[in-house]
Amino acid sequence: MKYNNFNEFYEAYKKRALSPEFRKAGLETLEKLHNEILDKPIREWLDIASEISPERNGEKEWRAALEAIAKDIRPRSQAIIVRNGRAIKDIFERKSLDAWKKVVERPVDLPPETVHNIMNQKAIKELFVNVIHDAIVGFNKKFNPFAGAMAAFGLEKQIKEFLVPFMDSAVKIATDFVNNKANQPLFSEFAGRIFEIAIAQKPDILDALMDKEREEEIWRAIQLCAEDATFRKLAHEHVLEVIADMKKDAGEKTLRQWLAERQLSLPFSAPTEKELDNLQKLLAESTACAEFMFRELSHYS
Repeated sequence: MKYNNFNEFYEAYKKRALSPEFRKAGLETLEKLHNEILDKPIREWLDIASEISPERNGEKEWRAALEAIAKDIRPRSQAIIVRNGRAIKDIFERKSLDAWKKVVERPVDLPPETVHNIMNQKAIKELFVNVIHDAIVGFNKKFNPFAGAMAAFGLEKQIKEFLVPFMDSAVKIATDFVNNKANQPLFSEFAGRIFEIAIAQKPDILDALMDKEREEEIWRAIQLCAEDATFRKLAHEHVLEVIADMKKDAGEKTLRQWLAERQLSLPFSAPTEKELDNLQKLLAESTACAEFMFRELSHYS
């Protein structure tokens, strides 16, 4: 090698990294890498994926760093969104919203026992009791001349107590109503209306949905899930099963062939001039890259 020491090499490296020749060679290399990825058998990529360990070095530290970054970005982003005052319907074209509304309105056939379990919750039962109670009391006040006397004797309270034993029947009626396929258009319309209400909400609703305390709870839940031994084991096993199934289908096909079968392609997309400028600058200023190149070149000189 014609360089006597690293400092001498580093000056030449920086100059070369910023040169038009380096830029051209770098672009050619990126395109070759792109083609190599497309032309490698899918099975080989799946083999690589299957060998990724569920216990990765430094994972906990990376998660902690990403959490710190997200905690800094989230309130800033939320404040800007609230300040701009745009509802969801203001930041998408109607055709995009209609596509999602169609997804929301598609009927979902929930298992009857699932619907029953939902309807059987205490909050929903209380809602039923209060609605029926208020309807009875309201009707009574309007048409019964003795309504005042009934209220004085505490009969309104007794009406609510009288209704409670009938809630199991009310839950069954409600469950049957939801499970009846004939009523699906009604629930599709309901889902569509909820969607329209949601996209029309002003962004200051975010302040009610997310604050510092809730964020801490969310991150704590994420941390526990990430450290959950059972989840990690089963998730890894699931990934391996998916990979095995994909390998059966892919065989020796390359990614390019697999895409072609679906009338798709993945052409090379060159970085923009500004992106190339930044990449060259990053490489030119990287002592680590220069040291690696110097060490490897020295090995073969």
